Amino acid sequence: MKRQVYNPYLPLDTYIPDGEPHVFGDRLYVFGSHDAENGTEFCVLDYECFSAPIDDLSDWRSEGIIYRAEQDPGHNKKDKYMYAPDVVQGCDGRYHL
Repeated sequence: MKRQVYNPYLPLDTYIPDGEPHVFGDRLYVFGSHDAENGTEFCVLDYECFSAPIDDLSDWRSEGIIYRAEQDPGHNKKDKYMYAPDVVQGCDGRYHL
């Protein structure tokens, strides 16, 4: 018997193939590139972030688009791939993608 496995925190039509998890404060954040549903190419959509309280990993929410493909100076029809993002918190408290 085959069983389909789904990611437990993403909407069924959202594909984040290379999510990077980080705990900032009291939340777990997952940052990742974004594949199109039924797409034939990978990592072509905007970066999106999801988060959950560290004491309740069943309560996920979308933080929305954190970086649009059109903002990337290297993004064009030929080089449209966004690849795997990551985020760090700097010494100044700001977050850097």
